[in-house]
Amino acid sequence: MGAIKIAVIVLGLMGFVFSLLLAFLSKRLKVKDDPRVAKVLSVLPGLNCGACGFSGCRPFAEAVTKECKLFSGCLPGGTEVNDKIVQILGITGCISGNQQIVICHCGAISGEKKVTSSYYGPQTCKAAHITAGAIDCAYGCLGFGDCIEVCPTGALSLDNTRIRVNFDKCIGCGKCIQVCPRNLFELISRKNMDFIYVVSCSNKEKAVNVKRVCSRGCIGCGICTKVENSPYYLKNNLSTIDYNKNLDNTALEEGKNKCPTKCILEINA
Repeated sequence: MGAIKIAVIVLGLMGFVFSLLLAFLSKRLKVKDDPRVAKVLSVLPGLNCGACGFSGCRPFAEAVTKECKLFSGCLPGGTEVNDKIVQILGITGCISGNQQIVICHCGAISGEKKVTSSYYGPQTCKAAHITAGAIDCAYGCLGFGDCIEVCPTGALSLDNTRIRVNFDKCIGCGKCIQVCPRNLFELISRKNMDFIYVVSCSNKEKAVNVKRVCSRGCIGCGICTKVENSPYYLKNNLSTIDYNKNLDNTALEEGKNKCPTKCILEINA
């Protein structure tokens, strides 16, 4: 018993000494926080969206303070927030907010998407895509809203099984692109467009197969590509718009009006 008591006392003393040593070292080795980090955090919107390229607002604030540069800036905050960060850090920089927006390449609504079987699995796009359930089209929007869940600004909504994008809220973070199992989203430059034209279909099958699963799908007829100065071109049986070119609104509108399935949509930007 005496030996046990001695061992307990020795262990207790060792624990006490180590705790004092750790307390001493924690104070001596403590890294002081840069007060500018807190100031940067105070002007950030606090969405932790990751659009800046960092995992959240604090890592972004710490990085811009340490490196004294904006990197890609705070997209949700836009020019106003980024200007405040520049002032806090005393650096020069210019980030233009809201330069990119996302569009969705499926515009079919309920009734236009063919459904010949019942789906009883998990109510997520990822699960429905794996099991090829919910709708007949293997390319169309499944409508369970995985993209809506991850959108940090609430820019996405579901209207009659069609995804709608609020361009005033979209910050171009690309989270919807990452989560969509059918790759329906595309980031484009907003430029100064009053209206954005979208080929709202992603089905690359031939016309007969497209018509079997969707009444709005692109049938690859190429009528839109034949208008004067057409910005449309066919790729994999699918009409496509090259948003990097200088777009002719007249040609875009004419191509939209000639589309027999009305799969080209004009959206107010």
